[in-house]
Amino acid sequence: MSKRVDHRRSTETIRFNAEEVVDCARTARRFASLLVVQGAEVDLGTHVVCDRPVTMGRDVDVELPLRDGSISRRHCRVELDDETGRYLLRDLGSTNGTRVNGTRVREAVPLAEGDKIFLGTSVVKFSYADGFDVDYHARLESLVTTDALTGLLAKRRFDAEFSLEVQRSRDSKAPLAVLVMDIDGLKQINDTHGHEMGGFAITEVAHIIGSVMEGHGETCRFGGDEFISFLPGKDKGSALKLAEQIRDRVAQHLFEKGGVRVHPTISIGVASLPEDGEMTDELFRAADRALYRAKGAGKNQVVPA
Repeated sequence: MSKRVDHRRSTETIRFNAEEVVDCARTARRFASLLVVQGAEVDLGTHVVCDRPVTMGRDVDVELPLRDGSISRRHCRVELDDETGRYLLRDLGSTNGTRVNGTRVREAVPLAEGDKIFLGTSVVKFSYADGFDVDYHARLESLVTTDALTGLLAKRRFDAEFSLEVQRSRDSKAPLAVLVMDIDGLKQINDTHGHEMGGFAITEVAHIIGSVMEGHGETCRFGGDEFISFLPGKDKGSALKLAEQIRDRVAQHLFEKGGVRVHPTISIGVASLPEDGEMTDELFRAADRALYRAKGAGKNQVVPA
């Protein structure tokens, strides 16, 4: 008598074993990584895999930029030594020096699991992570840095990037513009059609702003229906044109959900560095004052600071 084979169970076993092999491979493969454990970026879940040389410093163009005024622009670098297979830390001639576990770095120093790199007031931990750790930190960073409703940058990450760009613009004498925006008529939409419809309107407006701003700068939502954008390299004239594109597209957009149509508009204030301020709070206040002038003048307008 031939033996009966349960093909369904055999297939499930093969699939399960294949998943086990993949999971084991991801666990076995380890990546050198850097994690900020003290400093302005610690609440952003900042985690960098050392799959290339990683330079740390306050320059926005380095692989691990840190908002720390006590460090150099290009402070130190971690890179793989092909001969030994170990990761080395090099100080890049920083003003205040680099330390590993409290000892100042004089020449290239090999890093070990758990070593802490001290630069200025920031501390970065060197360790090895497997595929699950890398995925976890990527998900954590996405949760922390993305606004769940709109998909735009979360305010914490926006503030960090805004601060870096303002610093960069001041140092390079390059222009930078700021837009502060507020949806007109959202309270009436909420009161008449409910907060689900209001959330829909916010999301649609966010997509419009994001599409216009793409390639020009970054945007976040703060408060319920307010947005802020910064535009590196843009003067006030260029920013006013982009703001008018946003205003016009919102005014022309069809906001319809479940057979219900609503008609929000948007008011925008525009400020620029250096004429309206050279600090993030100064630029925000200037653009915010312009926004409220737009509101007071009848809404659905763009007003410069």
